[in-house]
Amino acid sequence: MNMSALLVAQQLIDKHFVIWNGSHPDQQVTTFSEVYTDDFFVADYADVATGFQNVAALIARVQGEHPGFSFTPVPVTWNHGLGRVTWGYGPQENPNLIRGEDIFTVRDGRLASLWVFINTP
Repeated sequence: MNMSALLVAQQLIDKHFVIWNGSHPDQQVTTFSEVYTDDFFVADYADVATGFQNVAALIARVQGEHPGFSFTPVPVTWNHGLGRVTWGYGPQENPNLIRGEDIFTVRDGRLASLWVFINTP
């Protein structure tokens, strides 16, 4: 396993979830261009969002539909250019209310694509 690629992927995913959880004033604000390529896309159950404006709208939709929820990811696994991170999503008292996983790619040191899978009971 390429430990360098795994380390880069983990650092990117950590920043990714800071963005998706909404930044807090006491946290370092991460900019979109530090984490995502210009043509980054997210494919979720509803649609595909490509580029900053569309992905930002998707993040706002997810946060708006679930006030007080946050993502709690586990460490990344890496397999020849593909990354996977499983996560819980829910309020503080039930952080694993929703479980899912993201499959992602990295290009030029930034996240290039992300497919969201939500586990249903």
